[in-house]
Amino acid sequence: MDGRTRATMEAHYAALSREGGHSARCDMPLPEGLLGKRVLDLGCRGGKGAFKIADAVGPEGFVLGVDPSAEFIARAASRAADRDASAERASRLAFARGCFEDLRAAGAADASFDVVVVNSVLNLAWDLRSALREIARVLVPGGFLFHKGVFARRPAEVGANAAPPAGPGASGEFARALDRASFEALVLGAGFATCRFGPPSPAEGADAGSFYAAVVRAETPS
Repeated sequence: MDGRTRATMEAHYAALSREGGHSARCDMPLPEGLLGKRVLDLGCRGGKGAFKIADAVGPEGFVLGVDPSAEFIARAASRAADRDASAERASRLAFARGCFEDLRAAGAADASFDVVVVNSVLNLAWDLRSALREIARVLVPGGFLFHKGVFARRPAEVGANAAPPAGPGASGEFARALDRASFEALVLGAGFATCRFGPPSPAEGADAGSFYAAVVRAETPS
């Protein structure tokens, strides 16, 4: 990635809202069977979800929380230090700054995680196609992405890496929402073998006729 492209990407993430909207969401479903797994929490924000995952993976597992915001990563690390004083807990929970499209910057090597969890923020990626490729890269064969997100009921008018709208109350999460077919095509094109949608549910703060929420599980080839 050249310097100009990186600067554009960094500016995109720096411009995302830190108050309300996606940054306030805390409802985080998790897949079963995380005990002993290595999990990457992408878009970890202040770390609440990573703490929840750390409890689920147990002493033999590991959790890396990654977020583009240095502010969020500092907040998460501070909470971990205050809340998790034990060396045992500290050994399986870490936080690192990194953009969705460049997880190497956060120390995520090829095939180094069993599961990648993304809660509500994948729509905010600067380049969703590249972000999905990075997620596939860091997953082991047969690993999976577990993503709770917002989807459009009709084909989206805004492209996957178009800029979110500006102004008070504007929500990039909804403006960037793709319909199921478009999202599935991106996932499979990024190198995943499957892309399965769970039952739809209401999307908080959105017109039910235009958007819905769903959990997606996408697995890499075994």
